[in-house]
Amino acid sequence: MAKNSQTPLECFDLFVTQQMLEEIVLFTNMHIRIYKEKFSRERDTKETDLTEIKALVGLLLMAGMKKMHHLNIHEMWIDDGTAPDIFRATMSKTRFFFLLRNVRFDAVETRAERAQHDNMAAMRIFFETFVSNCQTHYQIGENGTIDEMLESFRGRCKFRVYMANKPAKYGIKIFALVDSKSFYTSNLEVYTGKQPEGPFNVDNRPSALVKRLSTNILNTGRNITMDNYFTSIPLADDLVANHRTTIVGTVRRNKKEIPPCFLNIKDRDKPSTMFGFGEKKVLISYVPNKKNKKVVLLLSTLHNDNKIDETTGAAQKPEIITYYNGTKGGVDVVDQMKEEYSA
Repeated sequence: MAKNSQTPLECFDLFVTQQMLEEIVLFTNMHIRIYKEKFSRERDTKETDLTEIKALVGLLLMAGMKKMHHLNIHEMWIDDGTAPDIFRATMSKTRFFFLLRNVRFDAVETRAERAQHDNMAAMRIFFETFVSNCQTHYQIGENGTIDEMLESFRGRCKFRVYMANKPAKYGIKIFALVDSKSFYTSNLEVYTGKQPEGPFNVDNRPSALVKRLSTNILNTGRNITMDNYFTSIPLADDLVANHRTTIVGTVRRNKKEIPPCFLNIKDRDKPSTMFGFGEKKVLISYVPNKKNKKVVLLLSTLHNDNKIDETTGAAQKPEIITYYNGTKGGVDVVDQMKEEYSA
């Protein structure tokens, strides 16, 4: 993992290599040459180079560090002393706009052919190389979190989604595996909708998604925390038996494996917990209080007892719930940090 003493640009260089940057230069210039005839002045369509692309990245990272993502770009080049001088000293505002409009991550000439088999053809190679570098430079700790995040985006994209529970509402949905403690991102998979027939037409069921995201940590004895979208008893059994990986996760009420008594809260004390023990797994049904008429269902293949966390006082929460609450927010924290320092 990058050391704290390194600058953001040095940290960026760990994950986006020199070769990747050179490919950006190549593909961007290819795109500029195609569309330069639409401009009246040749100097406005000057091709870029590696130094200028690094400068563009540096300005974007600086904007993120300064939390300027809510500013109009014109304000970043204002000369009344309220904007950092580095923006005007690095390149003109017109050039900055031009590069942002024309930067490309793949060969435009062959994209149509690749798009016949992949909805994400424009970013596939660059994205997968970036994820591979993330896994090369750091391995997550004993507990990972799998969840979804939404990259805000309202442009044209066939796999853009709407998610009412996210602040941005519209964007690109990405599933992520992150370290529950350090919040380091270990794996990412973009939801690209229904893919055409071919190598990228994969199984999008939650159980298959979990296995793909956790490929690099399976059979290492780690634990994965997840919410009820991903958690299922067959998946838990498979991971612990065949991949030496445990899970802790909430469970939806409609799972057929849940005993009816675990869903009945009428005759139960509040708070109270029911434990169900199976082979290498524990299912709990927790009723928080009288005002809350919902039951909380959790499944764990990491725990094997019915211990109550005494630090929770009158709530009398089981240790499984405490563990879940302490590790479930990994991806949410990454989402918050990306929004806070957005480039």
